[in-house]
Amino acid sequence: MSDSNSFKTTSNGETTVQIGNHTGIETPFFAPEVKNWHYDLHVTLDYREALDDYNPILVPAWDWPRLREKNAILQRTGEDGETPIGENEVEKLEENHPLIHFFPPELFAFRGKTNILRTYLLKHDKEAKSEFKTAFQEGKIETALDYLPKFTRPFIRSNFNPILRDFGVAKGAVSDTGEDPGEIWKNLPELHYDGFFSQIADEAMGLPSSVVIPPVPLIRRYDSDLISAVCKANSKMSEFARTDGEPRSFFHLYLHYSAFSDGSGNEEDTASKALKILRSEVERGDYAGIALTVYKGEEVFESSTAPRVGTFFRNLSSFAEEQSLPLICPRSEWLGLWATDTGVDGFSSLYNGNWVYRSGAGVDNVDQYGYTMVPSESRSLKLQSSDGTDIEDHISNGGLSGLDELPDVPPKPPADYEPENELQAKYGSSFYYRRNFGKPQKLNHVWEARQVRSAGDSSPARDHLDDSKNEYVEFEDNS
Repeated sequence: MSDSNSFKTTSNGETTVQIGNHTGIETPFFAPEVKNWHYDLHVTLDYREALDDYNPILVPAWDWPRLREKNAILQRTGEDGETPIGENEVEKLEENHPLIHFFPPELFAFRGKTNILRTYLLKHDKEAKSEFKTAFQEGKIETALDYLPKFTRPFIRSNFNPILRDFGVAKGAVSDTGEDPGEIWKNLPELHYDGFFSQIADEAMGLPSSVVIPPVPLIRRYDSDLISAVCKANSKMSEFARTDGEPRSFFHLYLHYSAFSDGSGNEEDTASKALKILRSEVERGDYAGIALTVYKGEEVFESSTAPRVGTFFRNLSSFAEEQSLPLICPRSEWLGLWATDTGVDGFSSLYNGNWVYRSGAGVDNVDQYGYTMVPSESRSLKLQSSDGTDIEDHISNGGLSGLDELPDVPPKPPADYEPENELQAKYGSSFYYRRNFGKPQKLNHVWEARQVRSAGDSSPARDHLDDSKNEYVEFEDNS
């Protein structure tokens, strides 16, 4: 890393970091991840006062310009119900909070995600979206692919079946390559990065305070060629994401949870080998931070790899400290909170609690209400359940607790709302419930981060989680 850049400072035992143009961000912090405008962005704007000063926010790289310009966002009104305030709200959000532009890496990791990737890429251009569909249905595959960035085309080409299903076209109507995404990463021409990565960087750098976490290959087992692709992707983004000569790109490592446990005997596991490469690349490169995304991080405790993962986090955190770089863990939720004891500076979660982008929604009425966070138990529960405690139980016992700015009672259906069933009569429509109660509760992670910051013991996150009822957080008995 260049000696002229320092993005992390420790003084009197307290650590602060710089992200984008914002300095003095207290750690550890929780950064909510915005996926859509109708839920996530509305909730972020509605409850901006619940966030910490300069609280980082993850936004979807490539798709953020579309979300912020949605009429439903720009036409948000003030307390009088008439004065438009949406545009000013978004501008204040961009000005007062560093935005971490994060392209969902799983969209380049699995052949089954090609329909979500195609939708994601074409959301911002309705005409291109329509033309892609028409050309695809007519079997004009090259014409269809021309509407997508060159970088992304081989990933789409690897598996057309999900797209055929979406368009109602018979399976096998067009043939795909069947190529594994890892192999695609290893063979991507360097020039194909330029148009795609430069657009992501330009959109981020055009805002008051932003950084970029680039998409990189998923590492399951050590593969030197795939590791080289990880380094190339990070290096390319570091070329484009700069402001006044300063780096604004994070070095991103994307590890499958099994990468922590594939070593045997004296052999190092994949994660440890990858960490050595990261150290080398960051030392000679120019980055604004380090990001570690663990695929299926909820499996870490269930697979009994928590001790190895803890050691990995400590080693990575120590290196980040040496380099004066912030270390954040996207999509990590309570795994990330636990990791703050090892020196991780920030953790994040999607508002819906998922670890990856998914398509479709639950058919069952209860499923449509999603999962709601219970901060006192460090877990998320369905509204109703046939096998144990649920949110309805908590509501009947007085509601939820957490940030003072968040509701602790269930939302009420609008006065003019005609319920179609008992659930809606009690809690409003699933849309109303999720926007006004379920998703805002996710911001209680901000409260958890504050609790960790204010605690005086050596392992505050562990102590907080020790009494949790979370199904995937299990610590080994050290007695």
